[in-house]
Amino acid sequence: MYSMSYLQPQPQNPIQLRKNAVRKYSRNAVVWAGSGVVGGAVLGLLAGSMSLFLILAVVGLVGGFLNWQKVQRIVNYKDPQ
Repeated sequence: MYSMSYLQPQPQNPIQLRKNAVRKYSRNAVVWAGSGVVGGAVLGLLAGSMSLFLILAVVGLVGGFLNWQKVQRIVNYKDPQ
C-alpha cells in the first residue's frame, strides 16, 4: 500500500523540493546511525562478540555520515541568480 505522499501532487518549487530532500536524508541519517549502534550493541551482547558490535556500529555510522553529507550539500546549495 502506498503512503499518502504518493497520492499528493509533487511540488514544482525548487525550494520545497530541497526541503523535502533534507527531511528525507536527515531521517535516513538518524535511522542508519541509530540502527547501526543499537543493532550492533544488541547483536554483540547476544553473540558475546565485541568485533560484531564494532563492525555494525561502523557500518551504521558510515551510512549516517553519508546521508549527513547529502544534507550538507543540499543546505549549502546556492541558487543561480
